[in-house]
Amino acid sequence: MPLHIGAIDDDRSILYTLEAMASTEGWRMLATSEPEECLRWVKLDEVDILLVDYHMPVMNGLHIIRKARELSSKLVLIALTVEDGGELASHLTLAGADDFISKPIRLADFTARIRLHEKLCAHRELLNWEERKKGVSKDTMRKVLEKLKEFPSPGDCDEVAAACGLAYVTAHRYLEYLADRGLIVRSAGVQDGRPGRPKTYYAIPGPSEPAEEKKEEKEEND
Repeated sequence: MPLHIGAIDDDRSILYTLEAMASTEGWRMLATSEPEECLRWVKLDEVDILLVDYHMPVMNGLHIIRKARELSSKLVLIALTVEDGGELASHLTLAGADDFISKPIRLADFTARIRLHEKLCAHRELLNWEERKKGVSKDTMRKVLEKLKEFPSPGDCDEVAAACGLAYVTAHRYLEYLADRGLIVRSAGVQDGRPGRPKTYYAIPGPSEPAEEKKEEKEEND
């Protein structure tokens, strides 16, 4: 199973560097400068490890780490920072960070830290008994989510099964599982306006306006 890594930094050059480093190891890297997109990955369980820059203008790294930890207890959270003070480390740890990588980022340090935390990811995944008991594969779940994102409009189970190369019953089981978890939304409709029994369509929910998050962030910065 390939490791999925996410990274958020307001410096695009840092993100390019991280993407290049990850590609040398065959890891999948998602990169963004948008906090909402980053937290959406966490909610959809799209990443195993999230790298978070501490100094960002819109929402600082401490706040993102805290929000990400609220969304996922198994995600490995690593802060990227130029500072190495004990007080900052304490704040980040209390917010939910598992480790730190110092800037400027060096390939040897980056690779060693990610390989170390890959073991922590595997350990936390083993503890995820509820999904294991239901026979849910994280890789298949991510494939379904990725295909749904590519659809220009909500898709039905037949379309998702064809796009993912899954049997209908398997696609239906994953779609219902994701809908029950609130990760995708269901809607009923008729195909091409034709009469008959309504079909169920599935879609990735649109990005919500994190008004409360922005309010908390403002209060934290004041």
